[in-house]
Amino acid sequence: MRVVAGTHSQIDEVKSGGSYISQSDFRLHFGMGPVSKADLVEVRWPGGQVETLKDVKTGQVIWVKEGSGIVRSEKLGGG
Repeated sequence: MRVVAGTHSQIDEVKSGGSYISQSDFRLHFGMGPVSKADLVEVRWPGGQVETLKDVKTGQVIWVKEGSGIVRSEKLGGG
């Protein structure tokens, strides 16, 4: 996944496991600093499809489904 805000770009990937009988967290976290939105969120799915999301607000958890975009979001911080 690639997240772009202005001239700043971050990339991370979901890792399915680390060692014997273990599981990594499927969530990715991007520190966005003082910006209120990501200009671009680009998801590259294992099958090769690329999903592009624009103007995604910060301060939330989003669930992205392949081919459907954002299917759920939850604001962080309770306020």
